[in-house]
Parts: sequence; C-alpha cells; structure tokens
Amino acid sequence: MGVNVEWLGLATFRIWEDGGPVLAMDPYNASAIGITDEAELALKIQADTVICSSLTDIAHSNINLIEGSPQVINALDVATGKANATVNNRPLIAVPAAESAEHPDGADDNAVYAFEIGGLWFVHMGDLGYGLDNSEIQPFVNRCDVLLATVGEALTLDLDELEPMIDYLKPTWIVPMHYNVAPVVGRPFPMKTVDVFLDRRPNDPIIYVRHHTVTFPIPTIKSNRPTIVVLEPSGYKPTGDLTR
Repeated sequence: MGVNVEWLGLATFRIWEDGGPVLAMDPYNASAIGITDEAELALKIQADTVICSSLTDIAHSNINLIEGSPQVINALDVATGKANATVNNRPLIAVPAAESAEHPDGADDNAVYAFEIGGLWFVHMGDLGYGLDNSEIQPFVNRCDVLLATVGEALTLDLDELEPMIDYLKPTWIVPMHYNVAPVVGRPFPMKTVDVFLDRRPNDPIIYVRHHTVTFPIPTIKSNRPTIVVLEPSGYKPTGDLTR
C-alpha cells in the first residue's frame, strides 16, 4: 500500500495511506501568507491529526484550516521533552530549532520532526531558520526516506546550510516546500523560487509531478542521489511558471 502526499502550499501537507487516517502538517493561514482570493481564504481541509512545528506561528499552526476537531500535536513540546506523541502507534521524533535570528517578530522556537507511515520515514523541516549540525539531526539518521525540505531561504535556512544536512541524512526523495510560488512570495523578505534550489543540484534526478499529490514510494533514477519531487500547491492557484 502506498503513502499519499499532498502539498497544500508553504509548509502544509497532508499524508495518508488509502483508507487510513489523514495527517496534516504545519497548516498555514491564507491571509498571513498573502492570499486574497475569497475561495482560497475560505479553504478547509480534512485531517484526523495535525502536527505543528510550533503553535506560535500562524503561518505554520492555523488549526482553523482543519475541519472538525482533529488531534493536535505540538512538535516543539515533543522536542523539548514536555510531551510524547505517536503517529500510527509509532513515536514522533522531534528536535529543537528556531526561526531565523533576522525574523522581524523575533526568532520563535519551533521543531523539526519525523514520523513513519507505511514503512516510510518523513522528516518535516518546519520553519527552520538556520542549519542544524550533525549532532542535532542525528535522531533522523536512517529515519529520513522523504525530506520535506525548506528551500525558499528568506527567514529560513540558507541553501548553503541545507546542503550538508541533505548529505548527512541521505534521503531517498526530497520534496521542496516553503518557497516562492506566486501569489505566495513572502513579504517583505521575498522567498526564492524552487528553481534556485534545483539549479544547485544538477546531478539529482527531478520529477515534476504537475499535480499536488504523489504516492510514495516512487521509482528512483540514481541510487546514489536523492530524487527531487516537485509538486504543485492544492491550496491556492499559483501564477507564473512553476518549474523554471
């Protein structure tokens, strides 16, 4: 049975196995990220459980985006030892992190977190503002089949800081997130587009899904390189060229 991954936009995903419970991550607030379309502002999504990298950043913790009353997991509480959490009866793993020191509202604490679904480990980078060293991300070693990677820079970690993390964790697949897809560009600190990240990794195979959802595992092209899987957001209508 495959694992379905839907990218809503920014750092928001839904993940589920067919017929199984739905897990949502870092739900965004549409108005806070520059969306003005009334239909997109009114968007609601279904999920049974929602994980947030913290509960202090509305762009990553808008529980109102989820219909009903889902279980809410604060990954920061798990990272700091204040709580334990499970996903599909397997422990959620989280490590402490924070926003960029340049954040105009202050560098709030958050977490990078990992969970297992369908025999695959997913690592979500939350709103990470700087590179973590090997000792900090060691809990994710051999637990990073799919890396949901923050690649837009601009108040998140620089791509120069991301590269050694990729080299150390050795994901099989990378799904870029948290980057400039108009109308969500990031103001007053514009994010980079995904092609800036792709251009830095010319030896990695790239799959343009041209849809918002993909089912893992998917074929890998080079066994010694991660395959980059580029999705289109389902939560809002992007404008411009998504790929290059």
